[in-house]
Amino acid sequence: MNALRRAVRRALLAAAVLVALLALTLLLFLLPPVVHALLGLASAPTLLSVEPPTAYALSDALVRDLLFGGAFDAQLGNEVFLSAAERSHLVDVGVLFRALVLFGAGALALLSLLAMRRRRWVLQGVRDGAVLLGAGAALVGCAFLFAFDATFTAAHQLLFPAGTWTFNPATDRLVQLYPETFWVAAAIGFCAVLVATAAVGFRAARRRRR
Repeated sequence: MNALRRAVRRALLAAAVLVALLALTLLLFLLPPVVHALLGLASAPTLLSVEPPTAYALSDALVRDLLFGGAFDAQLGNEVFLSAAERSHLVDVGVLFRALVLFGAGALALLSLLAMRRRRWVLQGVRDGAVLLGAGAALVGCAFLFAFDATFTAAHQLLFPAGTWTFNPATDRLVQLYPETFWVAAAIGFCAVLVATAAVGFRAARRRRR
């Protein structure tokens, strides 16, 4: 019974490490300088036929709504920038993002408390979480790198109802502001940061265990 309890405790701690690092990395990639750099790389202002500051301001407004539950009603000129279908999809995305950030904050608080205890199972759990995160991020990153369309589609099919997340790049502004190049760079960069963070966490846990 004690062995089972330790195994469950260690698994839960590994999950907390994974969720905390995912949430922190998500927040990093939602920072305006990071998003603006990705928008510039993807030539989003050109696709929208607007100046870069306008594209950046539109994106900043959408990101704020993702994090704080807004209506996604940013305007371009005298009209709402996104269609009703695009805004509805972003509402779904925002629910997921805020849930991840909330769970990540709880996981981070738990890890901060446990960090003061140099128990063997704590360090093992941190190490396990770092290994799981690093391996998973590496696999997903490779999938995005070598089969972006299939991986992107599979992720959306898993997370969102059918028919709510497909848009036309020729007419829909959401995929003009965030085109495929944006998502390729963001996905690969996101996974690379997770792998690097997991490696640091694994090394730190192993060092403290010694």
